[in-house]
Parts: sequence; C-alpha cells; structure tokens
Amino acid sequence: MRTNTQRRFLSQTAVALACAGGLSSSAAMADEHVLILLDVTASMSQQSVPGKSRLQVAKENINNFLDTVSPTPRRYAFWRFSGTAATPVFTIDQNRTAAEVKAAVNASVASGNTPLAHSICAGIDHLLNFLPAQLHTKRVYLATDGQENTTPTTDQCYGPYSSTAWPTLSVGSWQWKVRNKACTGLPNEPGACGDFPPPYPDGLTMIVDVDHLFTDTIPFGADARFDGAEDAERTASLTAGASLNADAAFFQGVSQETRGRYAGITPTTPPAQATPLPGDANRDGCVNVSDRSLVLSLYNKPVPPGTPSDFNRNLVVDASDHQTVVNNYGRGCIAAK
Repeated sequence: MRTNTQRRFLSQTAVALACAGGLSSSAAMADEHVLILLDVTASMSQQSVPGKSRLQVAKENINNFLDTVSPTPRRYAFWRFSGTAATPVFTIDQNRTAAEVKAAVNASVASGNTPLAHSICAGIDHLLNFLPAQLHTKRVYLATDGQENTTPTTDQCYGPYSSTAWPTLSVGSWQWKVRNKACTGLPNEPGACGDFPPPYPDGLTMIVDVDHLFTDTIPFGADARFDGAEDAERTASLTAGASLNADAAFFQGVSQETRGRYAGITPTTPPAQATPLPGDANRDGCVNVSDRSLVLSLYNKPVPPGTPSDFNRNLVVDASDHQTVVNNYGRGCIAAK
C-alpha cells in the first residue's frame, strides 16, 4: 500500500508529465474509473417516492447510469456499505461488465448503520491506488440517505458533525475531512479541487456524484403541541431535519466543487426526475424525438454538471449522449391507441 507521501508524489509526477505532453491522449488516459458506492443501511428501506424505497430508487438510478454510453471505456468497482465498514463486491482491477455490476446492485438488501465517512474515503483511496501514475478520470458515484453514525474512531475520516454548514465546515469534522479527501487525497490537508484552469487534467480531482435520498418533511411539524413528550418529539424531529438539510448542503457542495452531479431525491420529487431514464433529456418519462432534438441543440457544447442531456456526465453533450437516446428510444413511452 502506498503512503500519503508516495501518493502525493505520484500525483505530482503525473501532472508534470501531463503538462510536458508525456501523457496526452495515449492509452494511459483511455478509460474512466468509476466506483459505485451504495448505502445499504436499514434506513434505505424507508419510502422514497410513492411505492418505492430509497434503496429501490438508488438501484434504478445506478442501473440507468450503467445504461448510458460513455465516450471512453469505463472500469467499474462496486461497494456496499453498512455496519462499520464498506464491503467491496467488485474491485476496480477486476474490470467487471456493466451487466455484472447491475446484477450485484439489484441483489443488495438493506440492514445496519451508516459508516458514511469511512466508506467515501476508503473508496477514494481505492481509486487513487489503481494506476496512480496515469491520468484517468476518477469518479465516485455515491447513493445514500446520509446520516453518518458508525465510522470507527480510528478511521482517517472520523470526526464529529460540522457545527457550521457548507461551505464553512468545522476543522476536524467528518465533512471537512471527506471534502479534503476528495480534493487533495489527504483528509487533513485542505486545498483546491484542481490547481489548473478548467478543463482540469483528468485524475487531478476526484469527481463525486451523489444521489441523496432523504425526506423533505418533518414528522412532528406544525400540528405538534408544545407540551410534554410531544414537545420533546418535535425538538428531536427539528434537530433531525436540520441535520438532513446540512447533509444536503454538504453533498451538493462537494459535488459542485469536484465537477460532479448532485441529485436530491425526496418523497415529493416527480417520478420522472427521481429516476430519470437514460436518454430522457426533458425528464418527462419518455425517450422520444423531443429528447433527440434537445441533445442535438447542445451538440458538442460544454455544459455544467447535472445537465439532463449530458447522460454520461462528461460535461459535454456529444455523440455518446446521442447514442444513449438512440439505444433507449421509446423507453417509458405509452403507445398510441
């Protein structure tokens, strides 16, 4: 295993080579390394959109991502997390197919607590340690309902909840450490997410995509009475609601800073937006000629993270996005009678 010093040296060496033209568009940059990190804790069995649990929605979105067309080959790793640690199902060096990853994702069940900080940071290390002297796009795709609670105290990213909200995170908090880990590779060393003007060289920044499945309602809200046990319940509920809002701000902030995509999914999210089909650029639940037109209207244009037409999330609407529409044409549509 490489030390932090070695990892930093290798990263700096790779950047120097890239700047000198030593790693341009060679085979060393030919693929994207993606870790799919799925929360399978007990709370993921709670309802998300009507008729579906959070875990079901997470699975559908992962499957839909796996159905997108990438302009470069992808290598996949798949981990689940619950209890006190993440469980690698497939590692990045195994180079499993999208179909194999889908099968493993769909077989996942929910139980246990949430070692969220540990799982994200261990997953980032897993990607950084694979071909570290080459410049590959590195992406963590996290599906979670948040609420860190069981990262071991000895873990590199263990810490209390931040007492302040994003972007001003408390030094030493687990959020502060996870953000640093994604941007610099070191949990206790803040730094910019990429030191070059955009577009950043691949591999300099860990891209973090987040599907955040949470509730946007407070169970004991306006109709709760301010006395006795109900007052205590209301206080606990408001505290939980504040924590969820802080999680949402944190996940969204980290995704934006690393040029990733954030999706906040709650029970009131429209179904076509909660689990958007690959190829559905207008998010109406049907892949048809309108989606093709939207893709062509942005063709070869750079777009910000989260643009619906950028199905493969490479920040450009390109031929691969058009092919995603073609591959899924007619999906979700109701045939005219």
